[in-house]
Amino acid sequence: MVLSGLGTQPGQESQRPILIFRRKEELACGSLESHGRFRKSFLVNRGTLSKTEGTMSATSVNPVPEITPDKAAYDLSASLFASSRLFHAPLSKGQVLFNPDWRGLPIVVDDWVAELVNAFSGGVRVGSVLSALPETVDLGVALDTIDYLERNGFLRNDATAPRYEATEFSTENSRGIGIWVHVNNHCNLDCEYCFVNKFKSTMSPEIVAKTVDFIRSTVESRNLNEVLIKFAGGEPTLSLSTMEDFYDRLTEALGPRGVRLNFGILTNGTVLNPRLIEFVKRSKATMAISLDGHGAETHDIFRVFKNSRKGSWDRILANIEVLKANDIPISINATISEQSCKSLPALVKWIAENGFRTRLGVVRQPNGSWSGGSREEEYERLTSAVNAAFEEAFTELEKPEYEVELRYGLGICELHFENPTTTACCGIATNHIVIQDDGRLASCPMTTRESPVDAGPDLFSAARLTFPHKPEDRNDSEEKNCLDCQWFPVCTSGCPVTNFRIKGKAFTISPLHAFYAFVIPRYVTFFGRKLLQRANRRGIEDFAVIDLDESYKEVIQ
Repeated sequence: MVLSGLGTQPGQESQRPILIFRRKEELACGSLESHGRFRKSFLVNRGTLSKTEGTMSATSVNPVPEITPDKAAYDLSASLFASSRLFHAPLSKGQVLFNPDWRGLPIVVDDWVAELVNAFSGGVRVGSVLSALPETVDLGVALDTIDYLERNGFLRNDATAPRYEATEFSTENSRGIGIWVHVNNHCNLDCEYCFVNKFKSTMSPEIVAKTVDFIRSTVESRNLNEVLIKFAGGEPTLSLSTMEDFYDRLTEALGPRGVRLNFGILTNGTVLNPRLIEFVKRSKATMAISLDGHGAETHDIFRVFKNSRKGSWDRILANIEVLKANDIPISINATISEQSCKSLPALVKWIAENGFRTRLGVVRQPNGSWSGGSREEEYERLTSAVNAAFEEAFTELEKPEYEVELRYGLGICELHFENPTTTACCGIATNHIVIQDDGRLASCPMTTRESPVDAGPDLFSAARLTFPHKPEDRNDSEEKNCLDCQWFPVCTSGCPVTNFRIKGKAFTISPLHAFYAFVIPRYVTFFGRKLLQRANRRGIEDFAVIDLDESYKEVIQ
């Protein structure tokens, strides 16, 4: 996605600083209630505000009667704190800043803005910081920049807590539900690391009808407005009639209620025929195709046909071309292993050239084994190999010729860059529902057939019974753990099922910790470089802040 709206307005000089905001409704004429201490006490006419001998003075300081576009309420006596969890890294121009514990994606700031943020370390009055700014910095820009930084969590009203606090499972604020529907339990491939205990089984029409009714009752009782269905297996395309039946029943049950329905098919990409194409078009489903690498040499290491033992790469590639010709949306779910990671740079290059969205995952059980005990050396080899591969992949994508859709185009494992969480990395036991082909619920696609529970008219309540572990229990531990890590809200200890199987605790330091510690700051730096490239393509050279959102306002009049 190319940033739209960047650049100068007619009659403006391109050299003038530009501040790009996330939300138009929260600009200088926004409501006072939406802001913290900085913007609330008195009016400052920015046209007459000046720096005088190291102090701040304003020709208009009055009680707040009204907010108008040429005036804003700022409290220069307020003390603000720079977040101690803030990550920053230098770019070719400016720096990238990222708040791991605040909703929002990384931003790029000019060097003077980065210095301004650092000036608030430990808590400093706004007026003191402003009075020390270089004369080259426009005061109006500085005021709006501080306001922006406070509203987006880079500057805060209080000092950062020394430790995170994990929160308990909750569906109180859920307005949507995501459901993996395992329409079958068999597959035509035989991937060594697959976590599904496969055998011949298909969801019956009776189970389809009952499951749809449970979804309907949950939507109604919980007042949900969105449902995401992911058809899975096994290999769901081997049970097309079941998917068709499920889709028809669900759209009939929820369509008249105005609920947004979205569908995806999690597939190995080896099965494609006219009837499947027609269904995908009718349901507007996304084909989420699993790959292990780029080319037969790496992809076919594990992804072989069950009967012939031949590789699947060539057939998948041919089917992708057919899907593209039919304008069917495609996303790529890549599973990167120690054995296949060497082709990751070529894979992301191919994905970018085709404009696909992707999620890059890392195999969770080295050598296809879930055995516990001492496996540090195996995970060290795995993370060392994939870290090097991801570094090469980021370096490839950082070339200016690739325009990456930054918000949705590149996902990595279960990491939360825009929407941090302190519960679990996924919706396990809450609003991520896994329904087996027999209609019962599992905690995760990785735990089907292990300890299923009966479904019911409230799927949220049933899902909570699938996973007895409590994320908040770790708060009682005085030992150093994930709560002491800067990146906790981004990875949230990784997959709790993997943690439990390998380390005996669901909420503990992940065996993939070394990968997360590398890839999170590396991705943020990559994000900043791509964001800066987009601005450069639009002729933006002087700026205060650049962020991803297309809603923006130039504050230089």
